Amino acid sequence: MRPSDSAPTRSGAAGAPGLATALAAAALMLAGCSGVPKSEPTITGSVPHDGYRTRHPIVLSESAETLDIPVGSQSGRLTETTAETIAAFGAQSRERGASGVTILVPSGSGNETAASQMSRSVKTALQRGGVPAHAISLAPYKVEQAAADAPIRLAYPRVVAGVPHACGTWPDQVVGQFDNSDYYNFGCAYQANIAAMVVDPSDLVTPKGMPASDATRRTTVISKYRQGAPTKSETALDKKSISNIGN
Repeated sequence: MRPSDSAPTRSGAAGAPGLATALAAAALMLAGCSGVPKSEPTITGSVPHDGYRTRHPIVLSESAETLDIPVGSQSGRLTETTAETIAAFGAQSRERGASGVTILVPSGSGNETAASQMSRSVKTALQRGGVPAHAISLAPYKVEQAAADAPIRLAYPRVVAGVPHACGTWPDQVVGQFDNSDYYNFGCAYQANIAAMVVDPSDLVTPKGMPASDATRRTTVISKYRQGAPTKSETALDKKSISNIGN
């Protein structure tokens, strides 16, 4: 019997375990080079894209819109300019849907008597601005300094938009955002400016409805379209001349 028919050679017996060991080592090396632990998978779109809207949201709250009217100790009547300002304030309160306007009259100040007399003229000016008499209320407010000339204050409630916290806070470092996200204060001033510029804060919650269409204008446009009449843009293009510069 030949040796090759009875048992494997020495080199073949030692080669199989060596190959398995080499493959296991290569697998460990490849696993170490991947650099991504199994507990932190890479997900497409995982970078936050609206972080500042979440950190600095625009919220609606109720606040008081006020107007101070200076009153001297010897004053007894409103000037025409001040009366127009008060009337505009009253008209603005009606446009913003306020239920009424409160006239706060100083009590305990040096000009208390003059302010009480002037409050009647203030009420008349508010009515001129469109505020009904039943929607105007008078209330006193205490003044600590008796020698001071305190103003008459007009106030009505309104909905305002704003950021729920102050901007300019830096709880984290500007650099070192290894997840490719923006820093904490990013977008705060932008959100605050948008909230301050919006005319009607309710538009941030519910959009305004479409106004009624102009039936007369709609009929005119449809009639011209059916007749094949040229549009305004086509007429304007016909009157334009093409430049020959560079020819």
